[in-house]
Amino acid sequence: MNWTGNTPPEILITPQAFQKLRLYIDLCPMEIGGLGEVERDGHRFLITDLFILPQKVSPAETELDPAAMLEILECCVAEGRNPASLCLWWHSHAEMDLEWSETDKRTIANFSGDFMISVVGNKAGAFACRLDTLDSNGQTLGDLSLTILPSEGTEVDEAVLRSAIIAEMCEKLQVINKDLQFHEIPVEVEFLSPFPPELCPPESPSSSVPDDR
Repeated sequence: MNWTGNTPPEILITPQAFQKLRLYIDLCPMEIGGLGEVERDGHRFLITDLFILPQKVSPAETELDPAAMLEILECCVAEGRNPASLCLWWHSHAEMDLEWSETDKRTIANFSGDFMISVVGNKAGAFACRLDTLDSNGQTLGDLSLTILPSEGTEVDEAVLRSAIIAEMCEKLQVINKDLQFHEIPVEVEFLSPFPPELCPPESPSSSVPDDR
């Protein structure tokens, strides 16, 4: 797919999908990433849902499980859904700025399909968005805005969704631990440990108290 014409891509996201995206980033103290479903209508791309896969995480990187990515594609086919709709890759940079790293660019290039929408966010509430065409004449359209559709009052209760996402992270995330001392000699050894819920920030009072205004 080559992008032609003067109309730039318009990247939209439903309020429900954005609610999940924000909570994934806010609740995980490390980098975290996943995939999402996109509906295309001409130059408009609507992100309708997103989720995480089993992955290794650390403060500076996240590594998706290739077997899990294949499994989710197979599930789409089995459920009669179009696997081509899984053309969103999102991830967080935790406390860092939103520069697209070389690792990010390689990850995008390794996806298959006609195009890939990529979104990166951080805990400051900033987001960057780009669209890459994945054919031999690959194009990158960067600096795209991520527009949240108006709310229709169908968002999930924040406390309920928060609990569900914490449980999901405990199930699917493995924390990368490095830089150990071995007989007083510093060595770099990588081992994995389950994601503990204690790493999530406590719920703020404002998010648990209804607004009666």
